[in-house]
Amino acid sequence: MHPFVKILSFIMILIGMSHMSQVYLGALCVISCTIAFVFARKSFSQVVLRMRWLFLSILIVYAFATPGEYIQPFLFDTAPTYEGVQSGLLQVGKLLIAITSLSILFATCSQMQLMTGLYYLLLPLQWLGLNVERFTARLLLTLDYVETLALDKNFKFNVQQFDRLHAVEKPLMPEINALKQIELAFLPFKLRDKFALVAIALCFFWLVLLSVKAASI
Repeated sequence: MHPFVKILSFIMILIGMSHMSQVYLGALCVISCTIAFVFARKSFSQVVLRMRWLFLSILIVYAFATPGEYIQPFLFDTAPTYEGVQSGLLQVGKLLIAITSLSILFATCSQMQLMTGLYYLLLPLQWLGLNVERFTARLLLTLDYVETLALDKNFKFNVQQFDRLHAVEKPLMPEINALKQIELAFLPFKLRDKFALVAIALCFFWLVLLSVKAASI
């Protein structure tokens, strides 16, 4: 599938989650986690493991801060509510869907393919004066720079190093300072990509109609 279609699908999933019922969100969470575990098991497991405390914090905050029927019996004076636990699980599920969708996107697209998809996504902004080619090239160089810093074991990043990044730029990234040629792979849109674009457009208009209907009530 074309990377532009994949990026649009990811954006549509994020937008559509706010209009889904809990049953559909649960099904989407299970499906996305299964696909992410198959295509990006290592990266997906690492991200979920690193964010486990965030998930737990969200669940605790919603469970104890949301008014409703208290869960009985509970060991302490302050008890969570059924509505809070339900809302917390809902927010954790939405965040998990976003993480799994992003993991699948990164696992199925190379960095150059992602830049190509981003180029097509930002292409309409050239009517507003944005140089899409230059913006995409600079973003790709920035990603290369950040990746090199992450792989450098001797580099320890902290807030104070914002003012010293220019001093370490040359020894860490000599290839960025030199003239570097960037070529985007402009992949053709296949028939399945065109059908997917039509489906995404229909879903977008359907979500717009739902929003207008909800605002008018």
